[in-house]
Amino acid sequence: AQQCVDTDTITASCSNNSSHQQTADFFAWDVAQPPPLLSALFPNSTQLLSAWEAHPLLSKVSFAQHNQQNDQSTTNNNIPVILHDRSSILPLQSDTDSGDPLLSLLTVDDTTSILSRPLMRNGVDYKLAKKIVHNGEEHLGMLPNPHYSIEEIIAHFHYGGFSVVIDRMHRRWGAVAVQARRLEEELNAIKVGVNMYLTPEVMLETETDKRNGHTRQGFEAHWDWMDVIVIQLSGRKRWSVANEPIVYLSNKDQKRKPTVEEIQHYGDARFSEFTLCPGDAIYIPRGHIHNASTVLLDDDELDHCPSSYPSEEMAKLLNVNGPSLHLTFGIEQSCEGKVESLLHHAINIYFDDNRASKSIAIPAESCSSRSQAATTHDIKWKSILHHALAAVARRDHSCDFPSFRGTDGKQTDCNCLRRSVPLGLSEKTASMQYARLKKVFLHALDIFSSSASITETAEFVQTLQTPPADPDLTYCFPGYSVEDVVACPEALISLRKTKQKKHEFTQVLMDFHKEASTSFLAALKTMDKFGNGIRERNRKQQLVDLENVAQVNI
Repeated sequence: AQQCVDTDTITASCSNNSSHQQTADFFAWDVAQPPPLLSALFPNSTQLLSAWEAHPLLSKVSFAQHNQQNDQSTTNNNIPVILHDRSSILPLQSDTDSGDPLLSLLTVDDTTSILSRPLMRNGVDYKLAKKIVHNGEEHLGMLPNPHYSIEEIIAHFHYGGFSVVIDRMHRRWGAVAVQARRLEEELNAIKVGVNMYLTPEVMLETETDKRNGHTRQGFEAHWDWMDVIVIQLSGRKRWSVANEPIVYLSNKDQKRKPTVEEIQHYGDARFSEFTLCPGDAIYIPRGHIHNASTVLLDDDELDHCPSSYPSEEMAKLLNVNGPSLHLTFGIEQSCEGKVESLLHHAINIYFDDNRASKSIAIPAESCSSRSQAATTHDIKWKSILHHALAAVARRDHSCDFPSFRGTDGKQTDCNCLRRSVPLGLSEKTASMQYARLKKVFLHALDIFSSSASITETAEFVQTLQTPPADPDLTYCFPGYSVEDVVACPEALISLRKTKQKKHEFTQVLMDFHKEASTSFLAALKTMDKFGNGIRERNRKQQLVDLENVAQVNI
């Protein structure tokens, strides 16, 4: 696969057919003193940094002194892998000194306790789900009733083959909340959310398992809008992960169900299947299709799980032959923590400090005469620029402009706008990352100012007229308000037919570019303040939710 080279000028790029390999130069940490949770999951910090927002990375516990025959069992796996040897799972003490090791964050018995709580609603707090296939297309099948007794849940789990998915575990279980908070702080992320997935083991004697080819799967093949780290806690699960993304560094509002053609392509463009065993972890960047299932293994089939463990107590805890239990930690930067977000803040700064903030692009009467969903306010150039920036950031191809070709002549990557930015970067505390981010900011500013168009902006605004089925996937940018809504894309299209307005759009872009090139620090400070505000509000609500279920106060 073609690779992006991270140059000092940040102008190297990948074409649309590339795997978008690049280093996570904003997320660098001291390799000599790596963050404790990340280093426990991925002992090779350098390898994790190289994989961040670039490609999946598997981390496997080998228990080498107990299972010498399995030491090198995964070295031929196509997915990049870290093999690490430790005789016991590294305990990560919580702030309450509970002493819970990583793999006892949650047990199958704990999930029963959570599901037995009053007011737990199927479809809202948890899901009873499994993959179904209809007319050759995969779907998510869910049980319809809002409430099930714990006895009914167990019956559907064991005999119906339904997986149990519990959302927002960081707000339901104290030990999980502690580690989610740790990961949030180690990555300087706006939010880390956690979901739990419990899938029944395959049983030969059931007709359901026979029909499903001796596999049990809770979800159809899908991709996430957030980067995820999966930790296998007990049991084992067979995974399949695409080796290239459907949507590179997907934004939240770009999340959708893969097409039949994309699923077919995924079947040919994925890493070799692998098994997650207790203690294993995998990092999957957003946009990569993946699926997982429990499987019935032949006696002679090698699944790379240890055949024994250092102690009987550990073997009982991990229950490798039982149901599969894993936690998925989602690093949720959303619309507030990307390079695009920096430019949105720069737009706000420019218009708030400039007379242009009052300049009108589309008068209210022009909009109302052309659209049933007309606005009741004038649409200003500030709003047009916000949507023009969003349109550029959501391109699925490189920007083909000669002035932005890299030193090797390849096209520059518009999708640098979708790269995540950690909170708290400053010239004093992280000078190298700060300098790199500034160069990327200026590069993204050049791309936006030179390639934005009224036509593309109008087409993007048109897509916003139909709300998504899932309101959580609604388009947003930092500070998005009703004043920024453009409810008449047809009036926006008409601007390109007016020579004066077309010239005005170009002039606004040029003026913004000139001013914004000196506003990086102000935009970064505003972004930090905005992101930290969101994080603090989330944390306050998290504490309230944990206290309501009598869990550890973190």
